[in-house]
Amino acid sequence: MGYEVYLMKTPTNREKDLSEVTEAAPMPCWRELKGLLRGRFPDLVSGYAALDEGIDFPVLSSPDYALEFNLAVDSEDEPLTGIMFSRPGCGERWAYPLKFLCDLLDARIVDCGGGDFWDWDNLPDWIAEGL
Repeated sequence: MGYEVYLMKTPTNREKDLSEVTEAAPMPCWRELKGLLRGRFPDLVSGYAALDEGIDFPVLSSPDYALEFNLAVDSEDEPLTGIMFSRPGCGERWAYPLKFLCDLLDARIVDCGGGDFWDWDNLPDWIAEGL
């Protein structure tokens, strides 16, 4: 089952819903974030998934999960304002790296289907099992 979420840093990271967010706070650039990820997941920034349009997405993968990153930047040195993640439907622990990134970047996950922020203490079982 495919599923998409958006990681963003908000001004307070305590907003109750997206209507309270007027702008995203900047995060590190992809080059820096890639280094931080490799520090925790040394073999996991495994390459790029090529799309028909010629756009390549970084992929974080292991036997337990695969996540595709949509960075929406033109350069590895451009600060990120958010990251769209696509879970292509494989692996059980796919929420684990998202939790790691939220903690690392003091950021939050938005469910693209419902538009709600994830509450890590009250996730649906099918997501919580992936931690």
